[in-house]
Amino acid sequence: MSAPAHRRIDEIEGLRGLALTLVVLFHLFGHGRVSGGVDVFLFVSGFLLTLTLLRTWSVGRPLNLPRRYSRILLRLTPPALLVLAATTVMTVLVLPRSTWVQTAHEIIASALYYENWELISSQLAYGAAGPLTSPVQHFWSLSVQGQFFLVWPVLIALLLVLARRTAWTVPLVATVVGAATSASFVYAWSFNATEPTVAYFDSFTRFWEIGAGALLAIFFTTVNRVPRAMRVVLGWTGAALIVGSGFVLDGAAQFPGPAALVPVLGAAFIIACAGEPTRFGVDRALATAPTRFVARISYPLYLWHWPVLIAYLAIRGFDGVGLLGGAFVLVVSGALAWLTQRFVSDPITAGATHRPRKRYPVAAVAAAAALTVVVSTGAAAFEQAGSASMNVAAGETTAYPGATSLTTGEEVAEDVDPVPDASVAFEDLPDVYAEHCIQNSRDQPRFAKVLTCAPRGDVDSQIDVVLTGGSHAQQWSDTVTAVAERNGWRLTIIDKDACRLTRAQDVANTACRDWNTEAIAQIIDLHPAAVITLATKTWIDGPETSNPGEVAAWQELDEAGIPVIGIRDTPRFPWRVPECLEQHVDAPEECGIDRARLFSAVSPTDVEPGVPDSFVELDLTDGFCTAERCEPVVGNVTVYRDDDHMTATYSRTLVPLLDDLMREGAPSLYDDRA
Repeated sequence: MSAPAHRRIDEIEGLRGLALTLVVLFHLFGHGRVSGGVDVFLFVSGFLLTLTLLRTWSVGRPLNLPRRYSRILLRLTPPALLVLAATTVMTVLVLPRSTWVQTAHEIIASALYYENWELISSQLAYGAAGPLTSPVQHFWSLSVQGQFFLVWPVLIALLLVLARRTAWTVPLVATVVGAATSASFVYAWSFNATEPTVAYFDSFTRFWEIGAGALLAIFFTTVNRVPRAMRVVLGWTGAALIVGSGFVLDGAAQFPGPAALVPVLGAAFIIACAGEPTRFGVDRALATAPTRFVARISYPLYLWHWPVLIAYLAIRGFDGVGLLGGAFVLVVSGALAWLTQRFVSDPITAGATHRPRKRYPVAAVAAAAALTVVVSTGAAAFEQAGSASMNVAAGETTAYPGATSLTTGEEVAEDVDPVPDASVAFEDLPDVYAEHCIQNSRDQPRFAKVLTCAPRGDVDSQIDVVLTGGSHAQQWSDTVTAVAERNGWRLTIIDKDACRLTRAQDVANTACRDWNTEAIAQIIDLHPAAVITLATKTWIDGPETSNPGEVAAWQELDEAGIPVIGIRDTPRFPWRVPECLEQHVDAPEECGIDRARLFSAVSPTDVEPGVPDSFVELDLTDGFCTAERCEPVVGNVTVYRDDDHMTATYSRTLVPLLDDLMREGAPSLYDDRA
């Protein structure tokens, strides 16, 4: 491999600064729009690392991967740890306690560079989205970059070693990189079309942007300069593509699919045109003093702006930031970014080159890392302590009657703190969630496969009952399990998140439609004594409804001789109930809602055409609401873990009511037992 000419890239810092600054500005003033800044940031990362590796190899110097990794860590990690430590403290001081546990998980994920996967597995999982917006969710792109920095030098080094004695070094690297980039692009294209939210954070969908930068690095080492006149045109075209992409494209829904080619090509145009200064080119704009200053602090600015924004919104009690508020956040973030660059990043990076430097930045970063670990560990301990409160109701039923206080009118002890505590109510999940036998909600062919949970109740019973119908059915799993144990039934749970039992063909989630086809067939083969599912669906500020597609599923089961028991849907709220309770500790009734706002006077199934004669509806609304109101705390038990799912603790207080209603509505289940 001949040594390529080492062309200077004066524009690169300005380009990277432009990209990260666009992200910040769109977060503050974009009203939910997404800029192409992250895409450019990843592209530039792939370009710079690959170019450095190729240049080092071309002049016969060893790649020295350990030293390279240490320099990358020294450049990226210290300011990141400092911001994570500050965010940890801010979380404890400013944010509701219900956010502490999830934020602790994400702080650790961010420090270890897997925040993008943490977001996919927790915040984006159906029924598992943590409370409020994470103050570190912007670390997802740094996690993708960090994962790339970990793997890429080793891969390139292996390719270079393989081609050491041949003239095929560049073609081999280009072929492998091109193939990997193409595969990632196709994957991003297909995945983005079905699940854009998950695809947005996926490392494999994002790789093509990094790989495209690597391909440009190969091009950059082998091709002569672009003619001056073309550099001017392409440079400004690239800048227009980068800046304009956030205004023209819906990045949140379209990136990193093919639409992300717009900002990526913009970055490629600017870098490809790098060379001698031009009089009217974009290189002059990227090299001005203000631009260089913004570029210099762009990385810490990106790190600081999001937690500062979240803190501002939490302190002010706002849902969004206006022009003045955004300007305030920008000024504060900019000041913190400059201080971080001046007193942390610059001394450490200088110390990596010239050893005799002051050591206080290293000590400061070590302290920040230690603080992050200590406070995060404290949050984990808080989670364990709070989770223990979930078991209190089971041992002290007199003080925590829950739903029975509504159905029997018994007195409720006063001056008793509700359980579970609002700060950990979100963690109060049905036992079935820990079994990982519920199919994922995602709309991919592999998520159309039907999973079956291990039988519960009396597993040797001849009376088999199936529970299905999405998360609003799953929330009843502990209740139905207890009824099955009481009466000697075998309970089987067959379910998929966000997927009600239906035969509708216009279901937006294709995997849900295909799952239903297979699930109904399996249920018919199983031929249980009854199928328990949902009868209606409640809405926020909308009429309660039944669905013809679900009625069609009931008809199919009825024709197979399987009766269906439908549970009327539970209340929904326009706010997360636990967070509301934290804000109204002395007035929990502020978090309640009028019953008439959610429920029809007559159940929709009573007037829905086609409902089979064998269909039985169980109305447990009186176990949640009085005649007028649906309150967030009933019988000293916190009813809801989010805006529309009940806590497992409360569900277990509904066992007597459910058993009574089933005995009345489906006596055959009890007669058969006898």
